[in-house]
Amino acid sequence: MKNIACCLFFCFLISCANPYDATLLLGKWKTDSWIENDSGKKFNNKMDFNFSDAEHYEIDYGSEKEKGKYWISNDFLHTGEEGKAEKKVKIISMSKDTFVFEMNRTGTLETVTLLKQ
Repeated sequence: MKNIACCLFFCFLISCANPYDATLLLGKWKTDSWIENDSGKKFNNKMDFNFSDAEHYEIDYGSEKEKGKYWISNDFLHTGEEGKAEKKVKIISMSKDTFVFEMNRTGTLETVTLLKQ
């Protein structure tokens, strides 16, 4: 019985592990593409990220800036802007030089591709 309980606990830990390595995010990222999923409409807006090893992030939108803490849970990147509500985006793929995520902005799904600088 003890072995079964240990096995179940181990399986639980494995299932809760993040599928993405957060250290891949570290550094500066520039927006390569930003597309509305349904219509294919392309946005040329600036949304450049900087992720630090202290789990802090900054986003430069051009006319505005955002900063706070970030973390990955399962296949979502969560951000907590200072003094604001938490936001999350679905991670589509992440590698050492490309980060793709899907976000819901005003009820519309959009896919953003970032390239590491």
